[in-house]
Amino acid sequence: MNTLGIFDFVLWLVVVQFLSFAVLPYVAWMSPNAPDRGYGWSKALGVFAFSGVVWLSALCGLTTDNNYLVLAIFIAFLGIGFRGYRSRWFSFQDLRALLSQHSVNVESVFLGLTLFFAIIRFLNPEIFWGEKPMDSTFLNFFVRNQSLPPQDPWAAGSPMSYYYLGIYLVAALLKVSGIPAAYGYNFAMATLAGWIGCALYSLITLLTRNRKFAAYAAWILLLASNPEVFRLSIVNLIEGKPFVNLIVGKPFGGKPFNFDTTFWPSTRVFTSPSFLEYTSWSLLFADLHAHVVAIPFTVIALGLATLLFIDGSTRYSGRGIALRLTLGAVVGSLFGINTWDFISFGGVVGVLIVLARVPLFWQPPKAADGSPILGEVVLVGFFSRAVALVWDLLFFGASTALCVWLYRQGVSFRPSGGWGWASSHEFNSILKLLRSMGYWVIGMLVVVGVLAWDRCKRGTFVSVPVLLLAGVIFVLVFVPGLTSVQEGRQFQPWGTFTYMAILISLTFVVLWGPRTSPEEKALGVLIAGAAAYIVIIEVFFLLDRMNTMFKGYMAVWMLSGVGTIVGGYFAYKALESSGSTVACRIGRYTAYLLVALLIVGTSVNVFAIVRLKRVPVRHFTFDGIAYLQDMNADDAALIGWLNTHVVGTPTVLEAQGDAYREYTRISMHTGLPTVLGWEHHAKQRGLSEQGALERRKAIQTIYVSDDIEQVKKLLLDNKVDFIVVGAIERATYRRLNEAKFEQHPELFTKVISFGGSTLYVTYFSKFNQTYGSGISR
Repeated sequence: MNTLGIFDFVLWLVVVQFLSFAVLPYVAWMSPNAPDRGYGWSKALGVFAFSGVVWLSALCGLTTDNNYLVLAIFIAFLGIGFRGYRSRWFSFQDLRALLSQHSVNVESVFLGLTLFFAIIRFLNPEIFWGEKPMDSTFLNFFVRNQSLPPQDPWAAGSPMSYYYLGIYLVAALLKVSGIPAAYGYNFAMATLAGWIGCALYSLITLLTRNRKFAAYAAWILLLASNPEVFRLSIVNLIEGKPFVNLIVGKPFGGKPFNFDTTFWPSTRVFTSPSFLEYTSWSLLFADLHAHVVAIPFTVIALGLATLLFIDGSTRYSGRGIALRLTLGAVVGSLFGINTWDFISFGGVVGVLIVLARVPLFWQPPKAADGSPILGEVVLVGFFSRAVALVWDLLFFGASTALCVWLYRQGVSFRPSGGWGWASSHEFNSILKLLRSMGYWVIGMLVVVGVLAWDRCKRGTFVSVPVLLLAGVIFVLVFVPGLTSVQEGRQFQPWGTFTYMAILISLTFVVLWGPRTSPEEKALGVLIAGAAAYIVIIEVFFLLDRMNTMFKGYMAVWMLSGVGTIVGGYFAYKALESSGSTVACRIGRYTAYLLVALLIVGTSVNVFAIVRLKRVPVRHFTFDGIAYLQDMNADDAALIGWLNTHVVGTPTVLEAQGDAYREYTRISMHTGLPTVLGWEHHAKQRGLSEQGALERRKAIQTIYVSDDIEQVKKLLLDNKVDFIVVGAIERATYRRLNEAKFEQHPELFTKVISFGGSTLYVTYFSKFNQTYGSGISR
């Protein structure tokens, strides 16, 4: 059973849960006004804090290959956590009270979603295809790596210019648990679902104060599919004529619910090169990419910022300072987890901080007749808000800046590209937007419309100044489009602009006023933020168009999803209070229909992934590299030997070729840096065009050249420790001079051979026995 990874999975969950409960007393202490005291946020924050300390120890050069320090940090965390329950901040009695109210919901969300996606990974575990090779390389590399800033494992010796902090978080868990990366990859993908779900639970509980609704909403939001999945399913069913074939006794035509007909094209609606992934799709596709690892921390950032927005009473206390420092640490770390989310979610967090509730320092005096004196009210309000804003930005800003600065010490981060206005042919029509995000785009306007109807029915009139300001907001939404026209882009997505202008201005009128609760105002910020981002993303790009759309719309998906679900809760409550049975019934059936559509789409996606087969033989296990035995048993044995016997990060030479193919398989499954991996990806991370060309030529020369002196020079220049000669090398380099590796023992020493795959160590490598063994025997 252990070969399946069941025991390792249990160990993984135990480690994650221990870290969660280690930070819970401190999260609960700084979140006294959160209904669940931050219980849901602690699920990911425990790993976040632990991994952050491990990363800092590596930055200071303290970690070693035996990982004793990592284990010591883990034990220290448990000790500090236990001490937290014995303090006056949050006692064991407080813990029992919290668990009695929220443990069923939080643990069912965490364990339920984690187990759901774990089963899917068990049925389709292969770390193969897509960009899994790159993610697996990073994960294996950081399990091995002990020094910062890191080199790029696909361009050995070249500094990595990439946001890697998210994958380091997973690697830290593997360091302390000793679980192999081949299993940990799939465990991480499953656990991300649980972390996201719990973070959503805490956020939605904070906004609605309804535990049961928050638990259901967390499941719905995480598993939600987009409308295009449903549309493609219907189209493919019609084209396959299933009902006609059923009547006449023939098999269904086509394959309406597979990867290529529904799952993959459901995200390729936008105008190329843009596309839109969404949360459940990314988790099912299972690329352990930066934008996926970042999702739980983006939701936690929203949650902590919303708590700060709502809770003004603890601002000038130790709790308030801790909340702001923690929020800053999470937002600042997004710079190293997925920099695009640092920009997008940082913007929403900034708005929530600027507009947060501010208690007055003193009550302004009133006139003799008891009426407020406008000048005094303005003076007190302005002074209180100015002091509060400086206070908030002092701690939040300092914490954010510190995290960004620290990360920049641990990475050679050189973002390439520019910024500018998208071309007219790259814009997406409102129809494409509805096909990709229709549930949320329509849903946000519907719930705001219902709340507006409720206000009108109650006779709550809007003042003229508010209407005038809403009109100004409406006009401002068109400014990006008008600016784009001035830049020479005549055609603009005016339909999208108009829709979003209506949504933003109506949200301001309905959800931002003296009679609305702080929770409703926070909801208004999320809805308006999602709509504003759509406008900006459509016409403006940063660094490159594809990533701006891809990463930007993932933020929009989360903001608009939360806005729709939570807005739907407030809308239904408004319908209930109106006393209209018909309206309540319509609202209830509409919610049922939406959930049904989401479930159908997700079911289709799950079916497509579970049945997906891209390897010769399917293995039901958590071992992500079990398939290698069937594809190339010799390479599989060599990879297993390297993972067992070689420590550290020596450079390995292997065949180099096109991306998304069989190349770079040794580096992918061992984490050993290679001279050149997938070339395009290495160049994206900072390797120059000339550098890539020189490395490609060097690899070919080393394998095929008879000039031993030239080969020796190239080996020295690229600091090659190991050389792999296998079937892929023979197929790639037809003139491969394999004999020279045997004929020149003074330069090459055979380490081990498995069938047609042989490993050599170079004469100058510190891993050569001549210079002391770096290979454990």
